[in-house]
Amino acid sequence: MSRGRSYRQVIESGIDHASFIAEQEGKASKRRARRTGEKPKYGTLFSKRNKRQAIRESALRNSQLIITYKKTTTGETNKYVVAPYSYRYRRLKVGRRKMLFAWDMKERRIKGFALSNIQKAAITDRKYRPKWKVEFE
Repeated sequence: MSRGRSYRQVIESGIDHASFIAEQEGKASKRRARRTGEKPKYGTLFSKRNKRQAIRESALRNSQLIITYKKTTTGETNKYVVAPYSYRYRRLKVGRRKMLFAWDMKERRIKGFALSNIQKAAITDRKYRPKWKVEFE
């Protein structure tokens, strides 16, 4: 049973790389996108990634952040202007959650926001001077 050539064998033998790759792509099985009628309950992975990236970028640039947050206790949605400081895991009544700890500019104190309850995050142009070490990678 012949397994074919590996990419390393092609490189060592001096065969044209472009034609070899085109040949391999032609042999690969095609996967068709499948649609289901269901929408995700908590947002797509793309939106979650954007939210995390916006928070991280804001922290690294020392820029204020506007977040839309839905409270679990009352169900109300509020907007907060915050200065992000760190991510931490905390054990809550509902389980272990990844939390964003940030300085609330309006109430002038540190607040914790469950990352799963943050609906939107937008970076502003306003800078802040960190009072403590900003703990983002």
